[in-house]
Amino acid sequence: MNEQNQMLIGIPASPGIAIGRAYIFNRRFGTVHQWNISADQVEVEIERFKKAAAEALEDLTVLQKRIAVDINEEAAQIFRSHQAIIEDPEVVDVTMVRIRREQKNAESIFDDVMQGWITNYSAIQNPFFRERTADFEDIQYRVLAKLTGEAHLQIGTSDQPVIIVAHSLSPSDTAEIDRKSVCGFITDVGGQTSHTAIVARGLAVPAVVGIEKATQKITDGMMMILDGNAGLIYLDPDEPTIKRYKETQLQLSALEHKLQELHDLPAITKDGRGIELSANIELPEEVDDVLSHGADGIGLYRTEFLYLLRHGLPSEEEQYQTYKSIAERVAPKLIIVRTLDLGADKMPTHVSHEPNPALGLRGIRFCLNRPEMFKVQLRAILRASIGGNLRIMFPMISGLKELRHAKALLEEAKQDLIREGIPFDRSVSVGIMIEVPSAALMARDLAREVDFFSIGTNDLIQYTIAVDRGNANVSSLYDPCHPAILRFIASIVEAGHENDIWVGVCGAMAAHPIAACILLGLGLDELSVSPVDIPEIKRIIRSATYKDFRILAQHVLTLPTSDEIIQYMKAHLPTDRAILP
Repeated sequence: MNEQNQMLIGIPASPGIAIGRAYIFNRRFGTVHQWNISADQVEVEIERFKKAAAEALEDLTVLQKRIAVDINEEAAQIFRSHQAIIEDPEVVDVTMVRIRREQKNAESIFDDVMQGWITNYSAIQNPFFRERTADFEDIQYRVLAKLTGEAHLQIGTSDQPVIIVAHSLSPSDTAEIDRKSVCGFITDVGGQTSHTAIVARGLAVPAVVGIEKATQKITDGMMMILDGNAGLIYLDPDEPTIKRYKETQLQLSALEHKLQELHDLPAITKDGRGIELSANIELPEEVDDVLSHGADGIGLYRTEFLYLLRHGLPSEEEQYQTYKSIAERVAPKLIIVRTLDLGADKMPTHVSHEPNPALGLRGIRFCLNRPEMFKVQLRAILRASIGGNLRIMFPMISGLKELRHAKALLEEAKQDLIREGIPFDRSVSVGIMIEVPSAALMARDLAREVDFFSIGTNDLIQYTIAVDRGNANVSSLYDPCHPAILRFIASIVEAGHENDIWVGVCGAMAAHPIAACILLGLGLDELSVSPVDIPEIKRIIRSATYKDFRILAQHVLTLPTSDEIIQYMKAHLPTDRAILP
């Protein structure tokens, strides 16, 4: 085979190798018909449009919750932007005004409005803006399907491995994907921060995006090799090429197996410094992954799922049984239960949305605003503490006032249980997440009143750099190695250790190989990552001395840009270069 003539080059979006046949997926509408309506039909047509938009919005809300459970929270955040489009006056109001003015059917007017947005964003040179066209296309399809009564097109199943080839893929498309048969994604558009990329990484499915006219160059059923590491697609590969890539698959599998050999080994540096290496989870079903990947415990248990996937509030007993079950399963290993972090992109159906939710009633603010609801959760957590090694953690603390208020409610819950004769661990440890710049600056004061810190780097980065990590327009600015972030973390660790409390990290930064090396050198006592990341981070910890990590970290604190920091780390890492992204 002449590989050069039969190879497509794109953007590597999700690592891994996929070998299978092409499955061309096209969910875009053909011609949307237009017709005139009479004056007395205008309001009827507007109501038909409003009903279609409302139904599409409800579908997105359901899918957001499903994706949060099935994939991850990062993928679920995408639906916020989709919901915002449907509710945007520039879309909704303009459509209704034009229906009244032009007296045309709703689907033709709405299609024209959305096509205008798609055309405008497609023309922008900035790739982050161009990737937004997939959002508008998804909303366009959803509302038009409601207006026309067209059935939602689903990606079918196959008895052999298939690689999905599409112009674009939305998170909603992935909800119907048969993950047993789909082994890869290819799209015409998108980048490493595109929604397809986010979903693919969440599913651990290899993906290459941004291949211009891939849907025209690839025919349905064509045999292909997808190299998600290099961003390459081989069309109709010959047997030697297939054999070579199958060997690569085996090598990757062997590496994964080698990492699993670390399962029972401690997370300890070569000079004997031990690190608590824990896992982040959202659902009780993930405990199996925690145990199978050799975690030292659960460093972050997100409790929001009990509230998001239902109408109404969960009872104390339901919460107690859930927390108790998890604590007992991981005992004697640690479990840190984070109290509700509702708000922002995580809102239950019975709570109204805010215009600026990231700066609104979220996290501890939400709970303090609803003390009776909060005390129900605190009672449930306290009752579960008797059955395992459990700690309590408050999210989004911005200062002492909030912390003391939360601790006062916790004390009330304790006194209630004592009066009722209900047992609990009266010495249960209480900590906070440091994820707000004000908390980072107040770390020394806060450290005197808690038992531990856990740095939530996702929000700390977002709030410090003023970047919405879910907004593709600025996502390139979301930088875990930003000097300000590293200096913040260094000061938090120092403040914690001065007051004899341990300090951990439970954000995505802890799973970034280079960032993890810096965190180790800054003296973090604990890293908490996704279960799947445990083996690799453990390998990094065990590959060098704490002294080595310390020297590197102290130097990078003096560097003024993240580019210089990353370049320096790549040149001086004392560990195996295979850890580099």
